[in-house]
Amino acid sequence: MTTTNLPQYLESNALIRFEDCDPFGHLNNGRYTDYFLNAREDQLRDNYNLDIYRHMKAAGKAWVVSTNQMAYLCEAKLMEAVTIRTNLRWFTDTDILTEALMLDNKTAEIKSVAWIRFSYIDVKLGRKTQHEEHLVELFRSVAILGEGKDPMMFEERVKELRAAAVAKV
Repeated sequence: MTTTNLPQYLESNALIRFEDCDPFGHLNNGRYTDYFLNAREDQLRDNYNLDIYRHMKAAGKAWVVSTNQMAYLCEAKLMEAVTIRTNLRWFTDTDILTEALMLDNKTAEIKSVAWIRFSYIDVKLGRKTQHEEHLVELFRSVAILGEGKDPMMFEERVKELRAAAVAKV
């Protein structure tokens, strides 16, 4: 796979479903992660030809969520169409950090932001392992901040996004 001219930001649409909502018709807090993970999985397959399950079967390695941070800025409502935008923020030899935004389809208002850190695991050994070179090449071509951990804290990023939203008004 060629890694030139790959998009850094990936987007897909989702519809907020009844079974994922609380009695008030708002997306349940615990379900945001599912929407983000499902969208990212599809986006990787569709845009980078990276099927994480096929990769696990072939390489015997997979990514598991090691940390998760989320901020809820505006509720997502029952049967609302949303856009989920994701990117690879940074990577190391064993970890990646994905940022995911849930946006209002009509106004692009941010409903939620998440940072999801994944560790690369050797499935048979059950412990961290290093990314293969072809993965590092892909990461280098699409990571927003590149190799190495981001010095920015999650709370600072949320403030940055809120400020950008206010500036648009």
